[in-house]
Amino acid sequence: MFGLPVDTALLVFGFPVFWILYTIIFLYRSRDWVADADASDDES
Repeated sequence: MFGLPVDTALLVFGFPVFWILYTIIFLYRSRDWVADADASDDES
């Protein structure tokens, strides 16, 4: 891709794609943390 060796192309383009997906998944899974924390505070 763009004349780069395959290993370099994977590092240059693969890592940012991984990081974006990781961030989206983290934000999706952590969207209810405040509600969960408030609920656990009420129980104790």
